[in-house]
Amino acid sequence: MTETRSAVPVSPQPKPRRRPQERETPKLGGTLMVLFWCACGITALPLAGLFSLIASTGVSGATWALGETFGGATIQAQLLRLGLWPQLVLFAWGASFVVLTVMKSRHALTVSPWLLAAWVAVSAYSQFSIRAAMAPDGATMADFAALAPGLLAQALGTAALFGYFKEGTRPRSYYTKGP
Repeated sequence: MTETRSAVPVSPQPKPRRRPQERETPKLGGTLMVLFWCACGITALPLAGLFSLIASTGVSGATWALGETFGGATIQAQLLRLGLWPQLVLFAWGASFVVLTVMKSRHALTVSPWLLAAWVAVSAYSQFSIRAAMAPDGATMADFAALAPGLLAQALGTAALFGYFKEGTRPRSYYTKGP
């Protein structure tokens, strides 16, 4: 038995039109999702360390350790303080990025890059201060040459975040078009 074929080609089904209120809500994905999960990790690790310190030494021991870290007069306490300041600023960036992303706040477009820029500045200051405190004659050009690649990489990453948040399609749509 043979089938009869039509000379008119079959037209594809038309796509249903969306009503204006049925627009899709922007989703967290791509590079923005990677940044979000990295910020979650940056936020979680210091909290886990603090809880671990409390679990191993108790509240009074943790209070003493933190007081000694931030108020001690020894060179070791000074170096520890200088090493912790960039971590505290990075923690503030991570926590604010997580909160602003969950809230889909448009403030994330300006706050997040500037907090990361503050981290670069505090990190540079701390690294040079650590070198100067450890060297008998203070920091030299050799110290600058040793620290420059890392600091330039941090600055480059921060500049990339500025550009991504200013020109990127996903962050602009995610933070400006809420549910």
